Amino acid sequence: MIRSGGMQRKPRDGRKAPVRLNRPRKDLGVGLAMDTAVAVKNAFIFFAALLVLGGLGAGLIFGYRYVTTTPALGLTEITVSGNMRLAYGQVLEIAGLRLGQNSLGVNVSRVEAALSRNPWVEFVTVRRELPDKLFITMVERQPSFWVRQDGALFFADAKGATITQLAPGDSASLPLLEIAPELADQQQVLEAMVARMNKQDLPFALGQMAWVKFTDSGQVELYLDALRIRVRAEVSDWETHFSRIETVWRDLKLRGETGQVAAIEASDGKVWVEKRQKRGAS
Repeated sequence: MIRSGGMQRKPRDGRKAPVRLNRPRKDLGVGLAMDTAVAVKNAFIFFAALLVLGGLGAGLIFGYRYVTTTPALGLTEITVSGNMRLAYGQVLEIAGLRLGQNSLGVNVSRVEAALSRNPWVEFVTVRRELPDKLFITMVERQPSFWVRQDGALFFADAKGATITQLAPGDSASLPLLEIAPELADQQQVLEAMVARMNKQDLPFALGQMAWVKFTDSGQVELYLDALRIRVRAEVSDWETHFSRIETVWRDLKLRGETGQVAAIEASDGKVWVEKRQKRGAS
């Protein structure tokens, strides 16, 4: 650019010169000291918390061991109800219980599991009553028959399901049950028959029978030992057949002729009575 007066002026540079700020420089030594102090403080808090938690845990363990072993909570009464086959001492032995044992130290679930594994036990509950009582309520399986398997005799329930093998000293008098393979699915029928006999809805009871057979011909056959009478009926519609046998038996009893009966059979809607042959008859 040429100004008046003949002097030439150098053009200005449009860029501004950088401005330097006088910022304070960090003191690296002080920052490192502060970080170390915080880390030490946090570590102290962490280890202090660990000590507190450890102390609480140890206290809880000590307290648990004390209350589950102290003689002050020893069992003074163990009540067993519902047991008929199993003796009181057997129940305690199976359950692993004894008088004086710490009540809180008894694992109720384990006691129930141990008793449930016994073949005679159908259902069991165990209830604890602090400070020193335990109540065991059980339902035992009731034997209704003997069954023969592999040359040995077993107790069986009303459905014909085996319970356990006869042991030396067992003296129960039960009818022998035999079921043909063709009728192996008649458990419900058998159970219903047993229930009706136990209610004494029939002229004969289960305890009077020497054996009960479900034959391959589709019949159920009973033998009354004391009366020496065979009773046969078709398994199909057995309730109707048994009701007709009951009616005929009642009539025979009114006429005083029950002693002459050797067999009664109900099938095809009819009832047949077979009389005994007199001695000496050909």
